[in-house]
Amino acid sequence: MFLQTKRVPTRLSLFFRTQLLNKPMLTRTQQFHSKASPQLQNNRGFCFQDCVSLLQHLRDHKDLNFGTALHSLFVKTALDKDVFVQNNMIRFYGDIGQVQNAHKLFDEIPQPSLVSWTSLISCYVHVGKHEMGLSLFRGLCRSGMCPNEFGFSVVLKSCRVMCDPVMGKVIHGLILKSGFDSHSFCSASILHMYADCGDIENSRKVFDGVCFGERCEALWNTLLNAYVEESDVKGSLKLFREMGHSVVSRNHFTYTIIVKLCADVLDVELGRSVHGQTVKIGIENDVVVGGALIDCYVKLQFLDDARKVFQILDEKDNVAICALLAGFNHIGKSKEGLALYVDFLGEGNKPDPFTFATVVSLCSNMETELSGIQIHCGVIKLGFKMDSYLGSAFINMYGNLGMISDAYKCFLDICNKNEICVNVMINSLIFNSDDLKALELFCGMREVGIAQRSSSISYALRACGNLFMLKEGRSFHSYMIKNPLEDDCRLGVENALLEMYVRCRAIDDAKLILERMPIQNEFSWTTIISGYGESGHFVEALGIFRDMLRYSKPSQFTLISVIQACAEIKALDVGKQAQSYIIKVGFEHHPFVGSALINMYAVFKHETLNALQVFLSMKEKDLVSWSVMLTAWVQNGYHEEALKHFAEFQTAHIFQVDESILSSCISAASGLAALDIGKCFHSWVIKVGLEVDLHVASSITDMYCKCGNIKDACKFFNTISDHNLVTWTAMIYGYAYHGLGREAIDLFNKAKEAGLEPDGVTFTGVLAACSHAGLVEEGCEYFRYMRSKYNSEVTINHYACMVDLLGRAAKLEEAEALIKEAPFQSKSLLWKTFLGACSKHENAEMQDRISNILADIELNEPSTYVLLSNIYASQSMWINCIELRNKMVEGSVAKQPGSSWIQLAGG
Repeated sequence: MFLQTKRVPTRLSLFFRTQLLNKPMLTRTQQFHSKASPQLQNNRGFCFQDCVSLLQHLRDHKDLNFGTALHSLFVKTALDKDVFVQNNMIRFYGDIGQVQNAHKLFDEIPQPSLVSWTSLISCYVHVGKHEMGLSLFRGLCRSGMCPNEFGFSVVLKSCRVMCDPVMGKVIHGLILKSGFDSHSFCSASILHMYADCGDIENSRKVFDGVCFGERCEALWNTLLNAYVEESDVKGSLKLFREMGHSVVSRNHFTYTIIVKLCADVLDVELGRSVHGQTVKIGIENDVVVGGALIDCYVKLQFLDDARKVFQILDEKDNVAICALLAGFNHIGKSKEGLALYVDFLGEGNKPDPFTFATVVSLCSNMETELSGIQIHCGVIKLGFKMDSYLGSAFINMYGNLGMISDAYKCFLDICNKNEICVNVMINSLIFNSDDLKALELFCGMREVGIAQRSSSISYALRACGNLFMLKEGRSFHSYMIKNPLEDDCRLGVENALLEMYVRCRAIDDAKLILERMPIQNEFSWTTIISGYGESGHFVEALGIFRDMLRYSKPSQFTLISVIQACAEIKALDVGKQAQSYIIKVGFEHHPFVGSALINMYAVFKHETLNALQVFLSMKEKDLVSWSVMLTAWVQNGYHEEALKHFAEFQTAHIFQVDESILSSCISAASGLAALDIGKCFHSWVIKVGLEVDLHVASSITDMYCKCGNIKDACKFFNTISDHNLVTWTAMIYGYAYHGLGREAIDLFNKAKEAGLEPDGVTFTGVLAACSHAGLVEEGCEYFRYMRSKYNSEVTINHYACMVDLLGRAAKLEEAEALIKEAPFQSKSLLWKTFLGACSKHENAEMQDRISNILADIELNEPSTYVLLSNIYASQSMWINCIELRNKMVEGSVAKQPGSSWIQLAGG
């Protein structure tokens, strides 16, 4: 046999060893062709056993060019027919990933040996083509040869990776039949296969079948890891104790596995106990054990303990620092994490791409923007390639910072783009409202050969929803129908589709999607409920919520949409039922839910105390809840309580003012006609720089007007550089209150010239101004103009202004005719306004008739009785006055007492 030949090393063999193995790889091919080829062809005494080390060296350096050159020389000299050469070349091609060349060479062997079969199977398993490896193994068995322990181990690895316990059991049977089950190499592979397939029972049987004295550390640790992967605390600890009583000592891998169990089951006491044992045997500063302890403490949220373990490590590697930095990132302490990373670098450690990616994730807020850029420079300086993993981290960081152009540059720099980095880039574009660019990138995925999977489609649907591109969204829907998605990602894509239809206001299509979804989660229901609410279908939204309760538990976000729907349709009873459910499921202390309840109760003036009760019951009051409660007081006319509420807010640790809070406070001062308090808040507005906010500016203008200081109102109004409809309307109302009708009309005309389209509120101010100034013709003209162009926006307040305008001008017949043609079911406000005009002009006949109408339609309304009583008293009709007040007593109608506000000058 060729393998048994013994020869004295020749010059050529020495040449190979000295020249080819010791010189740089870049020149070996040239050296081989120029010197080795002639000698090889002329020297018959060359022993190919001398090439074993050379072939191994080629495999280690993945030198395909030199390997193929050597193979060519073997072919030229007809030495490629030797089994030894063939098997070594198959192994060479397999180790460098050239499985096609390896298989081609195998096919040229007339009678492949067991080594040839095993080498080729190993090639396919090595590159991850496990199905092909199993197919070749079946071919090996059919050839009549019996696999050896190495072949069995290789195919068991394929069964383990593919999680195919059925095939694994078949191979296990063959091993038993062949008598290799007692071989340690095979028994470890069998145990590993069952363990990775989650078959603990058979794993234990294989382990118990090994003689007690032959159970090595690998077998113990493999079985222990299987128990840990199944989170079997009892079984893991029992095996851990058994190993302690065996002849095999627990090593650092054993403790690493058991520490992982503590992290997985979040058992603090067990974790500290295992940590104590590592300290006792002196391995707590081992880098592997220490890394596991750090990861355990991070998951248990004991970050100080994790940091202490890290500081005593003999070697601080990248795995340990990554685990610790991930903990700082999870709790939002970016600066502390970056300081730790700087210390890590200061000790001479060199980060790897995974460490860089973890550090980059710490730099996704504006406070650490500069640090993120510096880390990017460090990556470039150290010469790391921008691969998909590292590039995705930078894209995400720049996207979160709003630096979308820098994110896109990183994306372009990625050497091998894949689906993950493309999705991160698309998500960053959507996050920064560049949805059109996101869709362009999605469409370009297929052109560069990147698959458009479920996550990519979800992002594309979100972009379509943001752009209201219903047609394109339907196209994606059609694609999903033609290409059914995998079950494990179907729900996410269907939720994205549902959200797209909701955003595009195709609410019926969204409802159809919901009904056809095999599984709905809380997000699905919340999306459709909020969609109906945003479309104005509040009753339908509440109906869907009732359906949801039968299938899914709502979240706080679902309940917020439900409460908002109740507020919009003023369904107080349903709102109270929703509050009872909120208390039942334990969401009553959630700040967002509490704020929504306060806002709902604020819609009803008589429920303001309930709003206060909700506010007081909140354990944590954020800025929104304080602001909503303040608005509730002001909205319902409790101006004094609003200012007291603000004074309490000033003592809270989260106190700060924004445009909403200052506007509410200024409105409270307006309601109390408290000019000095209003001026104080005006000063506050200037101090914090919010005078440019138009909402605040309109409140200040309104405050000065209602406090009787029209001069300062005009002065402030003229300082506003960029008016909107609200500021124009506030000033028009101010002129109207002060009887400056002409000024109000002039301002209204200026607003129209500025291109602003007036709304119903603006027209109310104009009509009120005409009424107070006696501008009858102008008022009638504006009313006709409004009815012809904005008829849908005409409210009872506009009619009331016109009745007051005509009544003041003694045009009582026209006023009464206008009331009769008004398209409102309840006209009590108009009749009251008209009654005041009749009393002013002492028209007794009309006054009597209107009094009877009001008494019929508002029998129990205190203000009606008071109005009629005052009219009778002003005309000395005392008998009618007494009769009316007696009716109030009989009907238990009580007038709400009035109140006044007095400001005292300070000493």
